[in-house]
Amino acid sequence: MAGYNELRGLRVKYLSADPANPEDGQVWYNSTTGNLRVQGIGVAAWSSGSNMNTARNYLAGCGIQTSALAFGGGPGSKTDTEEYNGSGWSIGGALSTARYSLGGAGTQTAGLGFGGYSTTFLNATEEYDGSTWTAGGNLSTARAGLGGAGTQTAGLGFGGRNPSSTNATEEYNGSAWTGGGNMGTGRSVFGYAGLQDAALAFGGQGAPGDTAATEEYNGSAWTAGGSLGAAKYANAGSGVQTAALNYGGSLRPTKTGVTESYDGSSWSTSPASLATARGLLAGAGANSNSALAFGGFDTASTNVTEEYNFSSTTVTPAAWSSGGAFPTASSQVAGAGPRDAALGIGGYPEGSPPTGKSYEYNGVAWSTEANLNPSTGTASVNAAAGTQTACINTQNTAGGAPYSYTAAGEYDGTSWTNAATRPADSYSNAGAGTLTAGLFFGGTSSPTGTTNATISYDGTNWTVESPLNTGRSELAGSGIQTAALGTGGYSNPPATFYAITEEYDGSTWTAAGSMVIETRNGKSSGFQTDAIIMGGRNPGPVNTGNSFRYDGTVWSTAPSMATARNSFGNGATSPVGAAWGSAGYYPGSSPNRTNTTEHFNVETVAVNPANNLSVS
Repeated sequence: MAGYNELRGLRVKYLSADPANPEDGQVWYNSTTGNLRVQGIGVAAWSSGSNMNTARNYLAGCGIQTSALAFGGGPGSKTDTEEYNGSGWSIGGALSTARYSLGGAGTQTAGLGFGGYSTTFLNATEEYDGSTWTAGGNLSTARAGLGGAGTQTAGLGFGGRNPSSTNATEEYNGSAWTGGGNMGTGRSVFGYAGLQDAALAFGGQGAPGDTAATEEYNGSAWTAGGSLGAAKYANAGSGVQTAALNYGGSLRPTKTGVTESYDGSSWSTSPASLATARGLLAGAGANSNSALAFGGFDTASTNVTEEYNFSSTTVTPAAWSSGGAFPTASSQVAGAGPRDAALGIGGYPEGSPPTGKSYEYNGVAWSTEANLNPSTGTASVNAAAGTQTACINTQNTAGGAPYSYTAAGEYDGTSWTNAATRPADSYSNAGAGTLTAGLFFGGTSSPTGTTNATISYDGTNWTVESPLNTGRSELAGSGIQTAALGTGGYSNPPATFYAITEEYDGSTWTAAGSMVIETRNGKSSGFQTDAIIMGGRNPGPVNTGNSFRYDGTVWSTAPSMATARNSFGNGATSPVGAAWGSAGYYPGSSPNRTNTTEHFNVETVAVNPANNLSVS
């Protein structure tokens, strides 16, 4: 028999103050304000996630929003695998068999990929352990455009085509596939979700035409479920049979961003739509409150990622935003300090000599400050360490050959003075740390030749430290003297771009996780376990606005800057979310400098406020 709570609901609490952690939909009376209050009910929204490394369509996906896996795809046939950690994509182990239009199931650390197409229809199955794909048992029916559900040891493959649509269903036990109950409607390139004994198939290309039909699987047979709002194909899905999402797809000839949720019997249209309408995308997600949509095709293959949330919290994704204009459009600017108290040092305007000045930034606007120290004059600056009021920089002196690459200067917040001469003769090096505990490494020695030299500064004297494992110039540096990070770089001859990352522990450099792509003249901010690298030049060479985050082990994608650039200034930040990039270089263009400043802002999550209820 139902109790009072089930029949009448919970009693409205009489409180003198709002509760500290109210639940969604909770109602209470605040006796102090005299208001009847309700905690904000969930709001549906898609927000931008970091782009995938490789644009593609016809890919497969699995996992959940904060731990997803993307693999395979086209155009052509790809082996690429990427892992999403809730903020960015990192490179995973490659598929053994290149393919597109394959099925996927499982999790990021126990994934399953099967079927697909390359030069022929495939029956190959592969299992992923979080780093490597290995062969599993083959499907009985080779096919492409099929659906997947379940786990690596209890998977389901259904539908697809070879070459016409099929209704065949197969169940996987971790080593072999066996026949299951046939679908009622043969279809391919459709949305799917669920588990081996509670799966869902919806939309797709059927015979004849596209379909809006939904079918539910109970472990032995398929039965009809509620229909989608419209017939479509190339749509994606995620969740479970009683709490699923359908998003994107093609309505012929248009692409759609419409999102629908399923409660186990019927579909309802969400007020939130994908910002990028597209088909041939993939999805991941645990239920109808949380999902990830990635890749696909709008007017071309895309690497766009979007996150879906239905909750009482508002998620503001990580993004770059515009800051105050740098005083002079310049390249070869060094930087120090956090975003809202930054120092920009030197610079090389187009068609003019180096400025020989430093500039201060308050997070809104730049101001011109002091002339650089006498020993360096109007120099272009290599690297710096410290803050807006306590900085050490290393510079190239102007005035023609022979150059001196050993000069350095200190800033006290008012003026620059000469620092002790550096023992390492180099330029285009990187810096990290503070005025009294600085570290400078790599670069190019005069007149030519890449160096692996590392030197430290204690506020008075320079000391030669253990060298980098790989000598290179134009690398990015971040962190502190006893926990530094050196990333990317360049050497010539022969012309080589690097994706190398090395970590310094105060005495020795060791190899760490490689960057996603080789980059020179990028800049890095943050710590050894939480850093961001931005901009630079990739092989080609071309300027890039790409950004990547480092968690101490792996690099993953982050939102890109609006302005692609290299040889710019940046602030060494704490935390990593306070990053700025200003003044850059565009080879082959005129003008080839910029004065734009951008701020990096990390993702934030805020609880929606409680609201007053009107009482009649």
